[in-house]
Amino acid sequence: MSDAALTWTIVAMAAVTFATRAWGLFVPAARLRGFGRRFLDCVPVAVFAGLAATGLPGDGALDAGWRLVSAAVTVVWVARTRTLAPGLLAGMTLYLIGRWLGGS
Repeated sequence: MSDAALTWTIVAMAAVTFATRAWGLFVPAARLRGFGRRFLDCVPVAVFAGLAATGLPGDGALDAGWRLVSAAVTVVWVARTRTLAPGLLAGMTLYLIGRWLGGS
């Protein structure tokens, strides 16, 4: 991905995130029901997933393998426990151990 494309991708993600969060600040929580509430609840996770997915290919086959395994562990952990922070910690820990074992 070129530098310009990466820059515009980040700017677009920031604009969407800001717009949805700013909208949430101006609309009282009592008025949010159904889709609007679910949408705002999912935005931070969706933006994080979009940022994380761009780095999955890695630098080489070994690095890419560890990244994919770590991402899978994170997804399974979060899906089972419904807690994002411990899942991210588990995935990052596994990735760092893999990098250490692989000598990267």
